[in-house]
Amino acid sequence: MIQVAAIVVTFNRKEFLIHCIEAICSQKFHPTVIYIIDNHSTDGTDKFLKEKGIVTNEEMYNGISLKYIQLPINGGGSMGFHEGLKRAYQDGPYDYYWVMDDDGEPHPDCLKELLSHRNIGEYLSPLVIDIKDHNSMAFGDGELCDIYINKYADKNKIIPNRANPFNGILYSKKYIEAVGYPQKEMFIWGDEINYDIRGRKKGMPPSIICKAIHYHPRNRAQHSKSFFFGTKKVIFVNNKWKMYCRCCNAIYNYKLTGNYIQIIKEFLLYNWFFLFSPFRPDWIILFNRAFINGLKGKFGGHRKYMK
Repeated sequence: MIQVAAIVVTFNRKEFLIHCIEAICSQKFHPTVIYIIDNHSTDGTDKFLKEKGIVTNEEMYNGISLKYIQLPINGGGSMGFHEGLKRAYQDGPYDYYWVMDDDGEPHPDCLKELLSHRNIGEYLSPLVIDIKDHNSMAFGDGELCDIYINKYADKNKIIPNRANPFNGILYSKKYIEAVGYPQKEMFIWGDEINYDIRGRKKGMPPSIICKAIHYHPRNRAQHSKSFFFGTKKVIFVNNKWKMYCRCCNAIYNYKLTGNYIQIIKEFLLYNWFFLFSPFRPDWIILFNRAFINGLKGKFGGHRKYMK
């Protein structure tokens, strides 16, 4: 019998978490255990789960073993997924690890379909669909989303070398043993890309199993900013600690893949952007600090900008 550990990382989204857990329990192929990794939520998640009868002394819910782990600090998604995979692997013996955020809801067939394609590889992704509009993808470019939906959805197709990391991903035990755990110090924004890169470097590229559907709220945030008369674009979010994480982690990942051309482009584009669109000396300092630390692989600088 295949043993699967489901791992859900949560932070201050108890209402979403309930729906995610119920969706996992509704799977046609039940996981052996659900690990809920709570990134030190401050919204009463632990009390809420107890009131709902999910966290009890029996540590069972709907016939599935359940482990609720509240971390002592909020280390971001990267620490949550690191701790979840580490604890599940060390607890064992599990053959596969099914990983997701708290706001995802896998279709009842999702895990069954992923496991039925396990001969394809060690790193399998479902097709991640907008939870409100099942004719749209939850992430990515609009045109590419339409192509995916029209060409692949509800068909027995496989998209090689693509994935939406940490959104209903199925990792094998072999993957964990070869790649290790996510880089816990990255906090957010790039940790999932880093884990994907490291898997590819070990000869374990992903595949999207299109019959495996994972519903997720659509990413509606607009992070693209145009400048230089609309001819150039950069990713920008008007939040200093998030922007620091984005820049530091992106540079680190570019270096990991040897993409030094992109590193130079980022250095030039962002310095130009903050110099003239308009002049922002504090953001110039932030970016260059993140840039240098990304090259060094030195994490944690985002804390300076968190209130």
